[in-house]
Amino acid sequence: MVLTPEQLYEDLMNKEHPVNIKINPATVVIDAQAFLIVQFDMVKIHKSDLKRCAAWQRLKESGEATNRIWE
Repeated sequence: MVLTPEQLYEDLMNKEHPVNIKINPATVVIDAQAFLIVQFDMVKIHKSDLKRCAAWQRLKESGEATNRIWE
């Protein structure tokens, strides 16, 4: 399922997050709320295709990791 930034925002910001979220082998998020705010701000200012936005990729990975935790 392809989500828009708004849909992903609603999904991620309305969840409780554990202290550490491993979103990929090189990245562990220790403050999910701060991480999400910064990444969504970066997505908002990105001018071209979201597929080329690193913040969007990190948010999608974060969403997948968060969903794995709560399964």
